[in-house]
Amino acid sequence: MKFLPKCAPAAVLLFGLLCQPVISGAAEKGPITSKERATALIQEGLNHLILEQNQKAEQLFLQAKSIDPYSEQAYNFLGLLYLQDGLNEKAEDMLKRAIAIEPMYPEALRNLGKLYLRQDRFAEATSFLKRTLTMDQSQPYTWYLLGMSQYFSGQIDDAIQSYETAFSMEPNLPVEAHYNLGVAYHETSRYLDAVRSYEEVVRQEPEHINALNNLGLVYSILGERDKAISLFNQVLKIDSKNVKARINLGNVFLSTKDLVEAEKIYRSAISLDNSDISPRLNLGVVYYEKGDFAKARLEWDTLLKENPENVRVLSVMGSAYLERREYDKAIGVFKKMAQLMPENGSVANTLGYLLADQNRELVFARELIERAIELDKPNRATYYDSLAWVHFRKGDLKKALQYQDRALKIFRLSHEPISSEVHYHMGQIQEKLKNYPQAREAYELAIKSNTDSEMVKMASESLSLLKDKK
Repeated sequence: MKFLPKCAPAAVLLFGLLCQPVISGAAEKGPITSKERATALIQEGLNHLILEQNQKAEQLFLQAKSIDPYSEQAYNFLGLLYLQDGLNEKAEDMLKRAIAIEPMYPEALRNLGKLYLRQDRFAEATSFLKRTLTMDQSQPYTWYLLGMSQYFSGQIDDAIQSYETAFSMEPNLPVEAHYNLGVAYHETSRYLDAVRSYEEVVRQEPEHINALNNLGLVYSILGERDKAISLFNQVLKIDSKNVKARINLGNVFLSTKDLVEAEKIYRSAISLDNSDISPRLNLGVVYYEKGDFAKARLEWDTLLKENPENVRVLSVMGSAYLERREYDKAIGVFKKMAQLMPENGSVANTLGYLLADQNRELVFARELIERAIELDKPNRATYYDSLAWVHFRKGDLKKALQYQDRALKIFRLSHEPISSEVHYHMGQIQEKLKNYPQAREAYELAIKSNTDSEMVKMASESLSLLKDKK
């Protein structure tokens, strides 16, 4: 892994190497033991290892092992040497032997964790690095390695905690440690913390392209358009053929509706790398925003011919069809996406709700939304609203009310904003049940939420029609 710095050999605590002072009248020290000879060879081998004289170091470590087959240090340093030389199988064998002799040997545990991290065996790396830290927590570099293994295991919050622990002990960790911490902050939406980490990277290495790119992305999210553009242009001054920076720059122009500049920069990215779908996909979005759906669809259809199962393209096309109210085509696209991603709760819910809204295939729609609730519990309030709408379409108003009430309770408990659409659905259900005061209240809340102009308009019309009903 390119971000793993070449580690310095671990320091060895040597026992029995120093001669004791001779006390007058005491018996002289006897012959040197095999363990002492092995220890001396290990020390000599370590000196060669530090000087990167690996062949000579290996000879000395092997000699020490043959003299003392139970020398965990000999096995550990052979493992470290093989690790540095990229001989991973031999390194693993030696380090496991060291741990078999001394299960509480921290250097061997750490080196084995480092080896597994390099091999992308992240769960095993995490296990061995944690074992190392149980014996001595004051090891900043081990905390940093643990953070990396946790990050790549998907435990990003734990990774941040490990990185922060490492920096609290040693602020001068390698620049890549600041970068990796910035990435973890970035992915967990801790944008200001990410800015600080990326800026520290750039302070130390002004031409660190990945940090400049990511810093630009964060500023884009924070609405700092000019800073983002400046950073992406800075990358392009360092590397004029950097496609990622061009795509990011195009995305800033697209998000601010500067469609002429967006089109120009996407075309330049395509000219450099036609295999990257992002600028081609977004060029279609530019055409769509310009009102030229035929050209947009041509771009997207071309991408789908190359890969009919490209979910990113299907998602953009499906959203475009929905916005254009071409519901049959949207349903076709989302059905394909649901087949390709059967474990995606959001896609299942979108298709289910779309079918319910069009009053079609209601049994299938219910199955989709119930699956979404099981797959994606954090978003279950939204999905219960969809399920309520299915039952409303089926005419089962009692169940519709039950699920809509559940959706609203979860929204309120989680302090999430409630959309105009959710309140409007409750108004429709209550109106059908002839609960007119409750229906009026729901429509008024839909208007107050004001999250969707179309829903606000429909709620206002429904509220007006209820004026004289009690």
